[in-house]
Amino acid sequence: MIDFISDNFILCITAVYVLLGMIMSIKLKNSDMKSVDKYGKSFAEIPFSIRHRILLNGKWIKIQCAITVVMIYAVMFVRLNEIFSLPFAFLIALPVSFLLAFVFFEGILFVSAFVRRLISVNSASLNVMFSSIIFILAALCFYFTTREGLNFYQFLLSQICLGCCYVMMLFVLILVLKEANSGDSLLTFRNIWKSAFLTIMLFIIVLSLMSYCCLMHNANAFDGVKYGIADIFYYTAITFATVGYGDIVPVSLSAKAISVLTVITSILCITVLLSEIAGLKKKSRD
Repeated sequence: MIDFISDNFILCITAVYVLLGMIMSIKLKNSDMKSVDKYGKSFAEIPFSIRHRILLNGKWIKIQCAITVVMIYAVMFVRLNEIFSLPFAFLIALPVSFLLAFVFFEGILFVSAFVRRLISVNSASLNVMFSSIIFILAALCFYFTTREGLNFYQFLLSQICLGCCYVMMLFVLILVLKEANSGDSLLTFRNIWKSAFLTIMLFIIVLSLMSYCCLMHNANAFDGVKYGIADIFYYTAITFATVGYGDIVPVSLSAKAISVLTVITSILCITVLLSEIAGLKKKSRD
């Protein structure tokens, strides 16, 4: 088990963060964001001590921090024990674990600040979901680019992570619509297109990684050709747009299932978001 975590550390820590991130997104409320707004426009502008006091205020965030540190410590201890003696590895792994966990959460804060600058939202859950999904997808992209293939367990865990991201994106779609129809929301016609574009792009990236994961597990998933991640992104975007040139064709059952899911998501996402944008445009004219 330790060997699997050590060899697939990014994937394992991503899986833990996905599950806890979904819980935190449900627990967070609008009051959390308002308490942050008292100190600055974004997390990055808040003083260091206040920023981390707010971050560590929630129970689930504390649990996430603890699990992250423990997993990093286990991996670092195993790796350092191969180089140094047992006592030295035990001592060195502890500060390194806290340092890496600190960098991990600082990355999340950076993404959160970027999202808050991109779109103006009052919903803390929406902000956390956007930030979490972007951070998770970046970690999975890095993991996939460092691998030539995936065994069954790596494939299964990757698809679970991406499946959770897809579920979170469905909640994001609901929250965007809820925020747009809220009376005290800052989400208007001028900036809803940003939220809509970001939502559609994240859906496409999630579905692209699902298809690429199938290709890494089964080289014959698409025409028996080893396509790159850029090719799979192109295929997913074309399928999402329901154009379907047919130059890349899914062959395996899992790849076909994800293609069907892509078309269904496209119809749901584009129809709902376009109707909402049209509704806000009509309200702005009135």
